[in-house]
Amino acid sequence: MANPDSDYRPSALVDYTFTMPTSPVLKIALPVPLYQCFDYSLPEGVSFSAVKLGVRVRVPFGARTLTGIVVENSSDPSVTQDKLKSVLEILDTEPVFDPALQKLLFWVARYYQQPLGEVLNAALPKVLRTHKHLPTMSSMIYHACTNEDVDQLLQKAPKQHQIFNLIKAHPGGLTADEIAAHISHWRPFVRVLIEKNLVRETMDDRTLSMTPHSAAESLALNEEQRHAYEQIHRNLHKFRVNLLAGVTGSGKTEVYLTLAKDVVGCGKQVLMLVPEIGLTPQLVQRIEARLNLPVALMHSDLSASESARTWLQASTGKASIVVGTRSAIFLSFRNLGLIVVDEEHDLSFKQQEGILYNARDVAIYRAKQLSIPVVLGSATPSLESQHNVTLGNYHSITLSKRAKLAKIPQVKLIDLRSKRAIDGLSNELLQAIDTEIKQKHQVLLFLNRRGFAPVLLCHDCGWTAECSRCDSHMVFYKEQDIIKCHHCQKQEKAPVACPQCESENIIFLGEGTQRIEGRLKEIFPDIAMVRIDRDSTRKKNTLRDKLDDIRKGKFQIIIGTQMLAKGHDFPDVTLVGILNVDHGLLSSDFRATERLAQLIVQVSGRAGRSANRGRVLLQTYQPEHPLLNRLLTHGYQDFSMEVLRQREHYALPPYSFMLLVRARAHQQMLAHQFLQDVKSSMPASGSSRLNLFGPIPASLERKAGLYQSQLVVIAPNRKTIQELLPQWAKVIQQHPLTNRVRWNIEVDPLETG
Repeated sequence: MANPDSDYRPSALVDYTFTMPTSPVLKIALPVPLYQCFDYSLPEGVSFSAVKLGVRVRVPFGARTLTGIVVENSSDPSVTQDKLKSVLEILDTEPVFDPALQKLLFWVARYYQQPLGEVLNAALPKVLRTHKHLPTMSSMIYHACTNEDVDQLLQKAPKQHQIFNLIKAHPGGLTADEIAAHISHWRPFVRVLIEKNLVRETMDDRTLSMTPHSAAESLALNEEQRHAYEQIHRNLHKFRVNLLAGVTGSGKTEVYLTLAKDVVGCGKQVLMLVPEIGLTPQLVQRIEARLNLPVALMHSDLSASESARTWLQASTGKASIVVGTRSAIFLSFRNLGLIVVDEEHDLSFKQQEGILYNARDVAIYRAKQLSIPVVLGSATPSLESQHNVTLGNYHSITLSKRAKLAKIPQVKLIDLRSKRAIDGLSNELLQAIDTEIKQKHQVLLFLNRRGFAPVLLCHDCGWTAECSRCDSHMVFYKEQDIIKCHHCQKQEKAPVACPQCESENIIFLGEGTQRIEGRLKEIFPDIAMVRIDRDSTRKKNTLRDKLDDIRKGKFQIIIGTQMLAKGHDFPDVTLVGILNVDHGLLSSDFRATERLAQLIVQVSGRAGRSANRGRVLLQTYQPEHPLLNRLLTHGYQDFSMEVLRQREHYALPPYSFMLLVRARAHQQMLAHQFLQDVKSSMPASGSSRLNLFGPIPASLERKAGLYQSQLVVIAPNRKTIQELLPQWAKVIQQHPLTNRVRWNIEVDPLETG
């Protein structure tokens, strides 16, 4: 973990103060996977003094034209003057990043050993990654034209009615972003309301208030919440990492919002990071209900213009609160005063593709840089964060009780060895579901596996449907009658007969969410149910709409994957069924048991969050597993302390520091040979201080037609890795196989499979 208080200190950062070289050459970072900047000369007629470091420029790069950022001026070009290409266009007069953010991005590139040009490019809003300028801040704002009751006029147009009531409830009008935070697919209906003269639109030139209005709902805290708030508030004007460890339903969000109210009241801004897009609407609604403040959003589902608007609002100070997923950590803020990382343990904060970084750790470094507090919230804190508490780097605050007198749910194991389960559902679980349904309660069933069945098998010859491009089975989807690979997304029509022996005796092994849903519809045909997984929520705003319908009580049975495991508040859910967790007990990844424990606690926490006490039924074939029983008997804190003792014994993170060098190639031998050479190229001065393991095949050795192999590097401290990595990375880049092997370096990996 990139802990600012660790023994690692970054080397000198690029100085953005302008200096005049004797023979002006611009060094430009380009969005290409190369660990270098490129030299260009000024375009003819452009004064060197007019080009500031940090501005965007258009340059020729091979057969392409790219947008890069000027990061340095130099009098020592890497090529001769006659080969030096000229910048085509200077796009900005001022740097696109403020000085503090520029330094943060340089640190990210250096610490995580990622190409600087790609890091800078990823931090830009989408419209600035091309040759475009930012659009104007102004946009339309929508007002209700009448205070009259329009129920009769709109009684046959429920969506228009809903939108009108929302706009009418805000006398100052609503922007497009503010409407979209509540209602999806709203634009066509607003146009009709405008034609009916019920809504009018004007240009939005408002300044978003930096002072909370009188709250619509009370911010009253219980005793534990008040104590947590006061501990953080006392240090609100300096850097400190606060680990807010609260059981599910303990009201961590109320603490966040009370702190946010104080920060915004002082004229500063707040950034709240959440792990999933699905959590943003719920948090936005709670902020608006408590503080009456507009909220800016930043996540991957936004259009280019929407993300540009948030970027502008944050950088100009017009947005007092920003809620976003991991990429929001790279927003430019005018006066950031507090960072909150909700569900800090979640793997989604780690970027797994493109530039590799951990948004939680970057948030900590940014808070250190700005001398502001950061709050890490979780019911199941990561072992790294708990270890930092032990070291004195983080300050721990605990919420041990559920808010509003709700009780912790009872958890019971169902031993599948002695009970028959049809389509993944035991009779005991089905009886419990029936009981809750009859009492008009909601039931949540969790299975972290999509599709109908993970394996399609011929009963007669044993053939299985396997992906031709990956070392994995094709998943059967009954509704679409297809088989699909979840790794490379290849899909084809499901076979009606075995392609090997032509038998039609094809059977389906295992269960996915589709199969569970189908079985429950047979058993409870008159009960409204919904399935929430990546397949059923692909369309924009579908997830938000389904979550809203769940909270409104439209569904009694909810079937879902880990998308439902975190942060969601479903007051009417009284029973949670966890169908299969055994895979987490059998994984080769040393972090698997930690993640399984977090998942069990988080999913269980969806039950009994109101007056009715919840219960959790967990189906397993390993009811006597020691770690599973420790978790259920003694709780997550005791479980995590035991796992930390094991990690210390085997010198695994967080008691050591890790990086991976990964290689992918069309030939297995190439990936292996590349990593073997990389291992041999480790500087002699550093090889004695590191433990190198591999090359070893990845858990999924072949993916999308490429063979995957990895080299695992473990060091006793972070400083050792950071001292050796730049030199080692330079040697790796010069390896002759780099044009035939795709490779990357991942610092502080969270997945080693």
